[in-house]
Amino acid sequence: MTIKAFNERLNYQLLDSFVAQTSTVILGHLLVGAINFALFWNQINHLFMVSWACFVLLVVVCRWFMTRRYKQNQQLLTAKQWWALFAISSLSLGLVWMVWSLYVSSVIDLHGTGISILLITASGLVAGAVASTSSSIYSYLCFSIPILLPLSAVLLMNDEIRIQGIGLLMVAFFIITLRQVLRIHRVLRESILNGLELEASKEETEKLARELYKISTMDALTSVINRRGFNEALSAEWSRAIRARTPLTLLMIDVDYFKPFNDTLGHPAGDECLRLIAAALPLYVRRAGETIARYGGEEFAVLLPNTAAPEGVKIAEDICEGVARLDIRHPASEISERVTISIGVCGAVPGEVETSHELIRLADKALYQAKNSGRNCVRSYNASVTNQ
Repeated sequence: MTIKAFNERLNYQLLDSFVAQTSTVILGHLLVGAINFALFWNQINHLFMVSWACFVLLVVVCRWFMTRRYKQNQQLLTAKQWWALFAISSLSLGLVWMVWSLYVSSVIDLHGTGISILLITASGLVAGAVASTSSSIYSYLCFSIPILLPLSAVLLMNDEIRIQGIGLLMVAFFIITLRQVLRIHRVLRESILNGLELEASKEETEKLARELYKISTMDALTSVINRRGFNEALSAEWSRAIRARTPLTLLMIDVDYFKPFNDTLGHPAGDECLRLIAAALPLYVRRAGETIARYGGEEFAVLLPNTAAPEGVKIAEDICEGVARLDIRHPASEISERVTISIGVCGAVPGEVETSHELIRLADKALYQAKNSGRNCVRSYNASVTNQ
């Protein structure tokens, strides 16, 4: 995972944490607004109150709509763009409450219970924002600064020392909550980072495990699967054939007179011969689930799921012809001037053949029949077809 992708996932997880608080934020603002509405109904101009209430509803509806769009399609915008929109939403809420506190403080007696209600409202909203906006420092600042600092300025400009003291307490409260938000944000960010690093480490471990498994089941010389990989594929396909009651066909392929080929032309030429044959086999074995393996030495195995014996014989004949067309020179062959192969075929539905090991035995038996019949041919456990 690139650093850019890692940071993007971090930002989206922080966004998820922020968005998860939306319902609580909306309900909280509506509840506190309704309480203030009721408490100041007899002291504040009704037209102002109704207008203010409409703006509160508009802002929370916009916040709800943004959250809904984010959940439906967060890739609609980048993480930075979403953060900017939510910060604007927080600023809008803060400004709505700033207008309320400044207007109310201008028309009520600062020595009465009204100022206490305003202070409790402002501090309560900011305290609640510590939890709901701790995943975004900017959103916290956009929300809390308009609520606390203008009201604090009004109180600090009052002539009475007691009121000024309350203003100073408001400033101190802002600083304390800001430090708390910074600490929570750091802990939250570290927690998400640790989770992402653990997930990335797990993905890397799984990737390495897959690569190691691939290496352990891959024949280094021919780049087809090895004997171990073949055994696992056969076991899986045999179980699938049992469940589906479908035929499974196995081709056992042997390069004719391969030892004399090696003795005459050398092992490097023998290795190249096996590589060429292995590279040609996928031309005839292309369907999903079909497996090509180096079974050992100069032997290859081809596993054909959902394939009956007659179709397997036809594929085997095509492979024989295809290998002959490779035109690999074989000066030590007793039957041809070029490399040829012999193939044994066994196809059956589980039940007709008891086990997958029996399938191998019968295909191997058919292979020996092909070799005893002069090589460069195909023999089947159920039929005898010679490749001319």
